[in-house]
This record gives sequence, C-alpha cells and structure tokens, in this order.
Amino acid sequence: MKGRIDYELIWKSFNDNLSESEQEELNEWLQSDEKHLAFFNNMKKVKSGTSWKSYSASQKKATWGKLNLTKKNNKTLYRRLTAIASVAVVLFGIVIWQMLPKPVEPVLAQNISFDPGVKKATLVLNSGKKLELTAKKDTVIKRKNVLIKNNNSQLNYHATPKKVKKTKFNKLMVPRGAEYYLTLSDGTNVWVNSETIIRYPVVFEKKRRRVEVIGEAYFEVKTDSLRPFIVMSGEHSVVVYGTSFNVKSYPNEDQIETTLVEGKVKVKANFLEQRETFLTPGHQSVFSKKTGSLKKQKVNTKPYTSWKDGRFYFRNMTLEEIMGTLERWYDVKFVFKNEKDKLLRFNGNLKRYDNIQTILNQLMKTNEITFTAYENIIHVN
Repeated sequence: MKGRIDYELIWKSFNDNLSESEQEELNEWLQSDEKHLAFFNNMKKVKSGTSWKSYSASQKKATWGKLNLTKKNNKTLYRRLTAIASVAVVLFGIVIWQMLPKPVEPVLAQNISFDPGVKKATLVLNSGKKLELTAKKDTVIKRKNVLIKNNNSQLNYHATPKKVKKTKFNKLMVPRGAEYYLTLSDGTNVWVNSETIIRYPVVFEKKRRRVEVIGEAYFEVKTDSLRPFIVMSGEHSVVVYGTSFNVKSYPNEDQIETTLVEGKVKVKANFLEQRETFLTPGHQSVFSKKTGSLKKQKVNTKPYTSWKDGRFYFRNMTLEEIMGTLERWYDVKFVFKNEKDKLLRFNGNLKRYDNIQTILNQLMKTNEITFTAYENIIHVN
C-alpha cells in the first residue's frame, strides 16, 4: 500500500481532471490508511470554500471569457493555464502548512500553571453500568438491601439489616488529578487518592469485610470484633478490626506501604512463604513486590497521611518521590534533564489545593533546580 501521494493528484481530483490510472492510484492511497482519507476530506472542505460552484453566473462568464481563446492563441492559453496551476499549487501548499502542528513554545518557570485535582470518580455497578460522580451532581441508587447516595463529593452506602444471599461488588475508580470520599455499608470511611481503584461489596458478608485496593487510600474502619476488615493489594493484605491507617500500593511502584495512625493491624505477605508483622501506631510496614521482603519501621505518619487533610508534607523526601506525588495530583508529567537531580532531598509543608506554581516556587528557592514546561510536560532543569 502506498504511503506517499503526489499532491497534484489530490488537487486534480477536486477539479475532476484525473485520468483512469491516476484515479486508481489515488483510490489505493486513500484506502491504505484512515489518516489519508481524513486528510483528503479535510482538504476537500477547505477547497469547497472557494469552489467553482460558489462563483456567480457573471463570475463564471468572465472567467471563461478570459480563457475562450482561438486556436491561434494556444501558447497564450498554455501560459495562462500554467500560471493558474502555479497559483493553485502555492495555495495548496499554504493550506497544508496551516494544517501541520505548530511548534510548542516553552513556558518559563514563573509562568507554569496547573490547577490542583478535583472531586470526581467513576462508579462501576455490579451490572457493569458506569456512573460519573462529581461534586455538582447528586445521585441516588436504590437496591434491595442498600441505598447508595452521592452528594457533595461523598459516596455513601446505607445497608438494611437483612441477610444477603449473594455478594455483589461495586468499584470506585478515581483518575489522575482527582480524589473522592467513600463510606461503605458497615460505616467505614475511606479517602480515595488520585489514580486509585477500590473494589468492595455493596453489603458485606456475615463473617468478614474485605475490599481490594490498587493505588492509595486512607481507612477509618468501623469497629466490629466479630468481622475483621481486610484490605487486599495483590499478594499483600492488611487485617484489622477497628483502626485508622493508610495503604499505598501503586502498580508502577515496587513497595506497598501501610502506615498505622490508630489501633493495631496485622500485615501479611504471601511470597514464596507466608510472612506477617503487627503494627502499632506510628509504625509502617514496607513490602517489596520484587523480593517479597516485609519490614517494619517507626515513622512520622504525617508525610504518609496528610494528603487526606489537604496538605503535602515532605520530610527528607527525594525530588523523584515528590514529583511522583505531584504528577498524580496535577495530572502532569515531570522529565529530568539530570538523573542526579532525582536524588535531591527536600522538606516542605504545603497546601494540596494550591496551583502547582506555588510548590514549584518553593522548590526553586533552593537554587538547586528550575523548570520549563511544554503543554503538560514539566522539565526539571
């Protein structure tokens, strides 16, 4: 199939001047790629704006009058047709140039501006039906054993005390540049961070409460001594009865971090052999997907949980880690010019709902780095 075309063929086709072989060549090119056909149709629209059909009767007569020469003036006719064709080619070239993407000018550091994330998510029901949730849209869903309400960026499940024959699941999907708040049917509160999926029963089973998380979420689990609450993340699980903790488990990161604020939890990892550890407040477990190792360490919980309270709390954090956090929240991408800059460490306590410019200004005050942006890609220089 042909990848290139003589643009004169396209122009001639607009004027019905193609020979049979030329028409076959053009058809082959158009059929070889959908982009070719789209380009041809766009050009046809541009051409139609000044087509022969748009000429008035007097304009047509005058035009033909200029070309209505006798046989003795064939050379003159040829020169005039050549001139007209040359102008057509130039105009055609200008149109093509106008359709080509223009180079993007870099945005200097002081002019970079990206708004923070918003409250939005997609709710996927057990039937597969999808509902878009936003702060401005209220939604009420009635089911046999539960009433689901979405109001003011909060999704709430209110269950009736009836026996459930079959467990049905819902899924809440929060994209980059967004967050959402969820209350499960048992009263457990969940803050769902950007680029996160949480799958959960519409009504929990009698013996246990189990949810699955890919991404990051903060839980305030409703106390129930008879039914443990289990958070699954692949080969990693957290078992609790009533407590507050944060789970961070993004697919593109090797580590799964569980940070405990209140209560007590058991963290289990199944990798070659079962491993588990218990956490008390102010401690964190770190599970490596690559090695299967599971370690426990004492931490300041603020850097890991302040996001749910509208803050960025950085403590001796590498620039690469900070950029990863900002990418999800502002829906941008950071590109490092110098790999060594990824290892620079920073401290900070900033508002999560500020424009990204505020955070970049704070980082630049160290005189270690500066930024430029091309569309939604920010270069670290």
